[in-house]
Amino acid sequence: MGTLTYKKSYKKSYKAPIKLSKIAVLVSSVLTLLPASMATAAEVEETITVTGSRFDRSAEQQLMVINTIEREEIERLNPKSVADVLEILPGVSVSRNGGPGQNTSISIRGSNSNHVLVLIDGVKIGSATLGAVSFNTLSPENIERVEVLKGPRASIWGSDAIGGVIQIFTRQLKEGEWFASTEYGSNDYIRGTLGFGVNHGEGSTSFSVNHEQSDGYDVYNGSDVENDDDGYQRSSFSLKGSQPINQYWQALWNAQYDKGTYQYDDTFASGSADESDYENYLWNLGAKYRNESFISKLTLSQSRDYNENFRGDNTNVPTNIYETTRDQINWSNQYTVTNGLILNGGIDWSREEISGDYEQNQRDIIGVYGLLQQQWNKLLIEVAVRYDDVENIDSELSYNTSLAYQFNAQWRLSATTGTSFKAPTFNDLYWPNSGNPDLLSETAKNYDLTLNYQVDNLVAYVSLFQNQVDNLITWASTGEMEVRKPVNINKAEMSGAELSANYQLFNLEHQLSYTYLKAEDTQTDEQLIGRSKHDFSYLLSYEWQQFDLLANYHYQGERYAGYGDFFDSYQQLDLSVGYHIDNRWTLRLKANNLLDETIISAKNYLSPSRELFFSVNYQAF
Repeated sequence: MGTLTYKKSYKKSYKAPIKLSKIAVLVSSVLTLLPASMATAAEVEETITVTGSRFDRSAEQQLMVINTIEREEIERLNPKSVADVLEILPGVSVSRNGGPGQNTSISIRGSNSNHVLVLIDGVKIGSATLGAVSFNTLSPENIERVEVLKGPRASIWGSDAIGGVIQIFTRQLKEGEWFASTEYGSNDYIRGTLGFGVNHGEGSTSFSVNHEQSDGYDVYNGSDVENDDDGYQRSSFSLKGSQPINQYWQALWNAQYDKGTYQYDDTFASGSADESDYENYLWNLGAKYRNESFISKLTLSQSRDYNENFRGDNTNVPTNIYETTRDQINWSNQYTVTNGLILNGGIDWSREEISGDYEQNQRDIIGVYGLLQQQWNKLLIEVAVRYDDVENIDSELSYNTSLAYQFNAQWRLSATTGTSFKAPTFNDLYWPNSGNPDLLSETAKNYDLTLNYQVDNLVAYVSLFQNQVDNLITWASTGEMEVRKPVNINKAEMSGAELSANYQLFNLEHQLSYTYLKAEDTQTDEQLIGRSKHDFSYLLSYEWQQFDLLANYHYQGERYAGYGDFFDSYQQLDLSVGYHIDNRWTLRLKANNLLDETIISAKNYLSPSRELFFSVNYQAF
């Protein structure tokens, strides 16, 4: 199998039309994304690569389900949060404590939200105390591409990758390329974004800045006590660059800084003034060596997750401070032995350090991994093994075994099995007076069978999956008064089917995805909280002369809320209309929740009602 390419069509008098094709199926198969139009147009070939094995590879070399979203697709979606981007993907479920500035959790194929590894430009982010990622602090305006890997990838990435991996890549521009945009909308939402690139010799560095704020609305409907609006504001800055040193060596760097505040309503509805401030950052320095058959990359990075909570009438003194600092060193290598044999391997080291009155406030984690991929005619095989040693916790050996068979140009079948784990958080282990330092890591075993189909104007796949999780950590009573401690007692199983199809005809592009999920506690046979059995999305994209239209319909089945209760199912329709004045200026009108549905995905928390936004965008590329 050769390099995967697709042909992108565009009209010479305008910029390349914004396509929504890449969301569908980068799944262990030969997937050729198709023209957005059947009209006469100039054609440009572009190679699609994804980084499921840490290095760029064509989609035909991947043996797991990978969905991607590109910058031009994000612009048409005009999201207000990263969760808005992820929610349109099959198998990805979002739970919100309100709108875009509120706490948000992401689940992949029914996994816990803390069973999803999140990376920004290769740097792991998130809290080591809670084990969660604050998606509400991230701005979608600084994102170039998102990749979502389905299934366990601990054999490549280490801890947390039980449900999958979310990789976020920030924007990079060259000299003469720049963009600016402004937006105003419902709840006094205001946004301003600016980005530009500069060259230095043969290298370049891009800079981007974004600020947005909203007066918000009352997110909590469980009490009449806290009936105030819950607004937010956030600012972000990012830079990303590279510099060739010679024909083999390249220097790489990137950094991101996020700062903001958001008001929220706590579940106790005490009527206090609840507010949270955050100030997060990451930076990454790297060197990359490449020749015809060997690639080696060494990176040094650091990330910080910092949050201050304020409650009560005194908003000048924080009642709680949470901080995680994570230092990382990663050395990864890829050697192409022959056209059909590829070897990967590397070492990862990280040190997690937290603030607070904990028995232990730091730990080191070291992992060593290796991967072999072999192509024999129509058969592709991949085996990966990784050993992780987590300080003061048991060590873990993870593996992945995958194979795919290409029947013909249209059909491909792939199968994967693998193990994964998540190390206990600092709260689980060392929370003052109630932590349990004897905890084991949560572990999982996954099975996946995926069938792919491709013809001239249709790309589709259906994937059957099962994920069995053991040693789940649950806070349970110790029998001593009201003392509760975390213990490894729960087991869960998530199984189901995921279907995605991308069909194109003339200027219309249809994208459909459906997920059936059965997620249960295997000890009680009770449905897992926050999961729904049925999830359906349909995106319709249309282009006509200077206009583009995107209709995004999402149906979420009822979710289990615990104690025999369910959150009602809902349907949401978003509509985006863009007018391209020329190849640089674009006006866009976006309507969210056009049907004005009452949407509740977390107990007593309301998602936004109908909203309207208008933006003006300029870009020079």
